[in-house]
Order: sequence, then C-alpha cells, then structure tokens
Amino acid sequence: MTTSAILMMVLFIVVIWGGLALAVVYLMRNPDEAAGVLGSDPNATDEVLAAMETQ
Repeated sequence: MTTSAILMMVLFIVVIWGGLALAVVYLMRNPDEAAGVLGSDPNATDEVLAAMETQ
C-alpha cells in the first residue's frame, strides 16, 4: 500500500473509533434514563409506567 493509502486508513480508523469513544463517554455522562422527552419526570418511573401497562 502507498503512504497516502495508509494515512487515509489511519485517519478514518481514528474518526470511526473516536466517534464511538465520544458516544460512550456522552452516554456515561448523560444516562438514557435522564435524557429524552420524559427526562426525570416523576411519572416516568418504572413502577408508574408498568402500572399504566396493566390498566
């Protein structure tokens, strides 16, 4: 492989794995339970939502 091909391969590997690492860090800092439309609404707990499903 040529030097330019190796440099492009390394660049795109860094971009892909870097994006994955940033996504993991973001999700660790902002858990799924505290994000989104419902957020930390008291009516969005597991117990309340499970009770609503059984009705």
